[in-house]
Amino acid sequence: MRIIDRQSPRKLYIQLYDILADAIVRGELVPGQQLPTEETLCAQQGVSKAVVRAALNELTRKGYIKRIPGKGTFVQHAMESQGVWLRVKLTENILDFGLPWETEVIQKMLSVAPSDLMELFALETGHQVFKVSRVRSIDQVPVVLETSYVSHDLCPGLPLEDLRGCSLIDILHEKYSLPITRVADSIEITALEDKEAELLKKKKGQIALLADRILYTSNNRVAAFIRLISVSEKHRISYEAVRHPGD
Repeated sequence: MRIIDRQSPRKLYIQLYDILADAIVRGELVPGQQLPTEETLCAQQGVSKAVVRAALNELTRKGYIKRIPGKGTFVQHAMESQGVWLRVKLTENILDFGLPWETEVIQKMLSVAPSDLMELFALETGHQVFKVSRVRSIDQVPVVLETSYVSHDLCPGLPLEDLRGCSLIDILHEKYSLPITRVADSIEITALEDKEAELLKKKKGQIALLADRILYTSNNRVAAFIRLISVSEKHRISYEAVRHPGD
């Protein structure tokens, strides 16, 4: 089981939730298996009980685990969706301003996955990925810094693509026929670091909205990781309710 990365900007309980949920999905933790105690998880991950409880509460809410008073916490299959369920709309921009974008590609290169993403791209030889950094502007004012890491072997021609006016998700789907079967999103508040502030023309330390998106293809393979840092004062997060087929 992976260990929480304290260098990552993601909140500790979200990391722990992802670690445990991923272990259940991959079959490392099987239905009926008892989870370690809160004390054991605290010791293993080096976190407080508050972090562990927040992660377990979310796992319980999503149906990955169940708690039996006096006995412990046990793995169960994720609960089947019934009727109308809520999902993040699969568009490239989690932050949708409803206005025309101007896009500047500032970096496009073969790279090594950052340390906090190496587990995600574990199947990549040497953890090599395509890194694409773009600044999105509205009326010539930078509002979003987008940094994407895409699996090297899944999109070998990506460096040749014109990424100024097209959706990365559309390229993955339409040009490389990658079925995106699962999307994991997290959103939190962050503070701009030197390079981010420079690109977005803001002061270092200014508060910004950070949104991470992981795109999974078949066999739970990570196709891409997208990080958006927004400094716009107007945020809109798009969701859609969809009736599950057969309901």
